[in-house]
Amino acid sequence: MEMLKLRRSPSESRVIDYRRLGELLQANGDRKKLLITRKPPCEIRAENIQQIWLTKISHPQGVPPSRLHAIEQRVWEQLREGEADVILDAVEYLILENGVESTLRFVSKIRDMAVINGCEFYVTVGEGLEPIVVNILKKIVD
Repeated sequence: MEMLKLRRSPSESRVIDYRRLGELLQANGDRKKLLITRKPPCEIRAENIQQIWLTKISHPQGVPPSRLHAIEQRVWEQLREGEADVILDAVEYLILENGVESTLRFVSKIRDMAVINGCEFYVTVGEGLEPIVVNILKKIVD
């Protein structure tokens, strides 16, 4: 299996199967990454990974999934501190909590934040998403 390379060519999609998250996190190991995820902080431990944990419980690294503006603010703050590839690993959860349209608008904003800061942006998806939503995501992200 070929290892993912960040800094992909324009023809390769940045909407990636969720099972490849580990590869994505390990690619370019010296480069910082900002991971927006449902995985608790104890599951992701690497010095080059900053995590925003989407959760409904109170936690220092946690942000409620319904507070998209708060997630955007955390992303912006992290990117202002320095370049980091942004990986959204919770798009299905955000859709459940906020609806498709709001989530797609959110994805578009986060992608723009990454681009204007010279960073890469990736979204992991599972098989549960409707093909039309995946296609829209690809148009937004790629």
